[in-house]
Amino acid sequence: MSLVKILNFVLFFLIIVALYNLFFGIDSKKNFLSLQIENQELIERNAALSEENYILESDIQTRQKNDAYAEKFAREELNLIFEDEQYLSFKEINSNEPKK
Repeated sequence: MSLVKILNFVLFFLIIVALYNLFFGIDSKKNFLSLQIENQELIERNAALSEENYILESDIQTRQKNDAYAEKFAREELNLIFEDEQYLSFKEINSNEPKK
């Protein structure tokens, strides 16, 4: 065989291998498109989470600066009272329980 035929055969073989990898290999066009779709979904999800995070952060900052909220939190969550106040606690009674 002549050198030109061998070089043509090698070139043809390399083109076939490249086309096979393009359509069926790990880095195929199909995989690339699916990765692009997944990336777009993740970008949209990230944007939604960023917006939710921004809302929560602004809500936290607003509540931290509000004295009425701090007092409400201290009274309801921590059961704190002022010096001259009395704390009343009510017992919940289940209506299904028999009365004693």
